[in-house]
Amino acid sequence: MTTETATPIKKEETKSSSEPINGKQSAFFLLQGKYSSYTWIYRTTTDPDDFRRPPDMMGLLQEFGAKIHGIWYSFGEYDLVSILELEKAEDMAGIMIGLKAGWEGKAFDKLFATPLLNQDEAAKACGRAADGLKNSRDASKEGPLKGTMDYTNAGFSKKPVK
Repeated sequence: MTTETATPIKKEETKSSSEPINGKQSAFFLLQGKYSSYTWIYRTTTDPDDFRRPPDMMGLLQEFGAKIHGIWYSFGEYDLVSILELEKAEDMAGIMIGLKAGWEGKAFDKLFATPLLNQDEAAKACGRAADGLKNSRDASKEGPLKGTMDYTNAGFSKKPVK
């Protein structure tokens, strides 16, 4: 059995997702994976040092220009977590399609990607949500929120608004 030498991952300087990459807005994602039983058996019995090498999916990540800010093993529902930085969300969609087509059900039982927002982006998203609720004429008239909108505070009141 041959042992391949993995290319070390260069840790990129952590940036806010509001800082551009190559002059463009960047997007951050949390990639989570749950190893299959087969993968755990293989990685622990064939070469324990295998855990020091990045997973074989690095070629796919590099194809989409992903900057890898770190790879961690974790306890809990997921075994492997990573922070990825990409130029656009469509790149992460392509990565997930590739991973699910080539890895899910084989090396991984489950793969999941979560978009990440920095504090400024989250505040802007909350502001836009509040504006959308204020502008929605139907929010307080119909549906499960009927009579609960308090537009003076752009939030929900504890008592129904009359």
